[in-house]
Amino acid sequence: GVSTLWLADAARATGGRVTSFDTDPAAQHDAATSITEAGLADHVDLRLEDGGTALATFGDGAVDLLFLDAERTEYPSWWPHPVRVLRAGGVLVADNALSHPGEIAPLEDLLRSALTAGDLTAVTTIPVGKGELVARRR
Repeated sequence: GVSTLWLADAARATGGRVTSFDTDPAAQHDAATSITEAGLADHVDLRLEDGGTALATFGDGAVDLLFLDAERTEYPSWWPHPVRVLRAGGVLVADNALSHPGEIAPLEDLLRSALTAGDLTAVTTIPVGKGELVARRR
């Protein structure tokens, strides 16, 4: 829930909302407690659901920022939804790009293919924390 707290604080400042998915009821309960204690509950929707399954139900261009911090090896099976759901100019961020490069590599390959196809304007890894793989939708 730590990432959700940071994103929710930004959402509060910009009038946005965060939708966070988790498959672990205990982890979601802990996140809900932390979010409420931080006064951010009005800016977060917590859903007990697999993130990849949920992405498949989102409309095209429905997401401004997609932050992936789940089972990295699952991301390729979510394809093409991580890019499809981004609005024009939207950003995808995948955590742990430097700490788990082998697990992130298949997603990065898909993103670089989308870049070549013209769906994205940039794909890069930012060396902050454990590394963030970042892509921007055209």
